[in-house]
Amino acid sequence: MKIGIDLDEVLADFLPALIEYHNVTYGTSLDREQFQSYRFWETWGGTKEEAIQKVYDFHKTPYFKNMKAVLGSQEAVSILKQNNDLVVVTSRQDDVAEATREWITQHFPSVFSEVYFANHYSQNGSSTTKKKICDSLGIDVLIEDSPEYALECFNSKRKILLLDCPWNRSSELPQGIYRVNSWKEIIDSI
Repeated sequence: MKIGIDLDEVLADFLPALIEYHNVTYGTSLDREQFQSYRFWETWGGTKEEAIQKVYDFHKTPYFKNMKAVLGSQEAVSILKQNNDLVVVTSRQDDVAEATREWITQHFPSVFSEVYFANHYSQNGSSTTKKKICDSLGIDVLIEDSPEYALECFNSKRKILLLDCPWNRSSELPQGIYRVNSWKEIIDSI
């Protein structure tokens, strides 16, 4: 089976690192539960362009380089790797492709056959959709945290596992998209 796995909030604890950076840099006191949307400007204010720039600035810091893996993800993907082809399907920008691959190699050595970048919210280059990536690869299962991407990638032949996060709790899920609360539940669902 071919399994696509999102990176941020599924494998990488991106938001905790970004929140720590934002709180130190901008004197805020944000926490993860405040993020009812992954459109950061909706939580911390400002424009979309300002939020994109803040994330680009964050990419240049040790907070980004040193982010942790999501609890349970390393053990779980080792189990999944035994009988499946695993790929990363991320909306991250091409600008951080090298740093992203280094982080994946450090935290998930020899696990993923490839990393695919959709290049969303980019200041450079063109983007693609996660759906196009999943369709072109023949992804059977997608593990995701974004309700928008889950709905975009859903079809009758693809199972979607939506890892519970504050920004996806209010979303109605159609049959075929399943909410999971942990990597243990992900393993049990595959």
